[in-house]
Amino acid sequence: IRLLEQIREQGSISRGAKTAGISYKSAWDAIKDINALADSPVVVSETGGKGGGGALLTPYGDRLLKIYGLLNQIECMAVDALQDETTSLDSLLSVVARFSLQTSARNQFFAHVVSLDPSDLSRKVCLTLQGGAQLYADITERSCQRLGLVVGKEVLALIKAPWVMLEPEEGLLSTELNNDDNRLTGRISEIVPGDEFDEYHLRLDQGESLCALLSKTQS
Repeated sequence: IRLLEQIREQGSISRGAKTAGISYKSAWDAIKDINALADSPVVVSETGGKGGGGALLTPYGDRLLKIYGLLNQIECMAVDALQDETTSLDSLLSVVARFSLQTSARNQFFAHVVSLDPSDLSRKVCLTLQGGAQLYADITERSCQRLGLVVGKEVLALIKAPWVMLEPEEGLLSTELNNDDNRLTGRISEIVPGDEFDEYHLRLDQGESLCALLSKTQS
């Protein structure tokens, strides 16, 4: 990889070998083996000419270097996940989402698809969270296909804090629930006051946290 990087920079196998710290023969043998083993040529060379010829990476070679860079990032993510005891290592999704997913949604829940019931042009998707609580979402048929949603698939449910409403337990008990109501029970662990809004942090009964952003009038 180091040799390929230097050939891309120097435009020459000999100069690339020198800056990579290996002999020209070793570099030439390595390039020959790489081109023979790869599905497509990685390096192409030109002989003769005023400048004595040169070498360059093919588009396939450029992609090879890029994927190697991504693998290095994945390796760093794996090490970070190993050291962070709050990160679940039960699935690749949980690790990738923990360290790479950039979203403004404060609430992120790992869940599994339980059912996908047709509803006009969409589907009512039922998700089971860790601990057994359920969430429901209406998703178009096309989006279900694009996301590859099937029963048992692990997904990440995103809920923005302003979408969350709070009500006391006695109100919950006195209200008849529909089978598709998104209601999670828990206790308030912290309130962060603001000028116009207050931020409520809750510890849900199944152990996860939830954030709600309410205006002063809602509070």
